[in-house]
Amino acid sequence: MGWKTYLVVYFKAGNKKVSEVVKKVESVGFKSSLGPVDFIYEWKNEPTKEQVLKLADNLAEALKGTESMFNIDTHEGP
Repeated sequence: MGWKTYLVVYFKAGNKKVSEVVKKVESVGFKSSLGPVDFIYEWKNEPTKEQVLKLADNLAEALKGTESMFNIDTHEGP
């Protein structure tokens, strides 16, 4: 078991290609996933609140201009 940040991305149709948005998300360190979440970020250790916020800031910066929205959920998981 380890700590993970689960990410769901909401795409705006007609703006950027989904494949372009995926590349931007992966550039932050997330891996694409199938199932109820779109991406997963795996932490080496239990993250602090500041680390999770920094990850979210980096993600927001990477998605700037795509008009995509996202939701993250960080917890210890399988």
